[in-house]
Amino acid sequence: MSKPGRSFSSKERNKHSRKEKPLIIITAEGRNETESQYFNGFRTAECPYIIRYHKSGNVTDPTKLAESIRKRWDAEEADARSGDKAFVIVDLDNQDGKAKEIRQLQAQNKIEEYIVSNPCFEVWYLLHYEYSTRLYMNADAVIRDLKKCCPDYEKTLDMYSVLRDKLDEAIANAEKLEAYYEAEVHPHPDVNCNPYTDVHRLVKLLIK
Repeated sequence: MSKPGRSFSSKERNKHSRKEKPLIIITAEGRNETESQYFNGFRTAECPYIIRYHKSGNVTDPTKLAESIRKRWDAEEADARSGDKAFVIVDLDNQDGKAKEIRQLQAQNKIEEYIVSNPCFEVWYLLHYEYSTRLYMNADAVIRDLKKCCPDYEKTLDMYSVLRDKLDEAIANAEKLEAYYEAEVHPHPDVNCNPYTDVHRLVKLLIK
């Protein structure tokens, strides 16, 4: 009697067809397409990572975002030892409670890292045009200044294509802003860091 052919679970097949590049999983708040569209622009042959954008539905709470990306991490059979990484992109919105929650999550030393902008992600876009420590009360105020530099800006605009030639300037401005707040000895993240963004940390990984 012949032996039945060997069968593999979907996980086993996925494991044995493991990619050549390490994986980066990215998630952000709610159904906002701003971040997903931007990071999709880095999906090139030169990118040292495979980029997977994880949609978390309407979730905006940092703890639930963390739970969601950890499930995706397990589903992908991701492994930090292989260089895989996970990032949660969060707008602080000048909310001290949100900042404290993220600091607590970071202290748990889980697989995900947090990319925080205060008050919003658009601070990163603005840094492509100028360096400023101007205080912003809300995201609308940031977007008003962004539209002075980029009049066509809308959340559906392909900002990767618009801004890619200014990337070095944005990274330099973000690092300068980071150093400015480090001199003030604020915990991270902190609502007193306004404007602020960590996006350059993730971008530097994608272009190195």
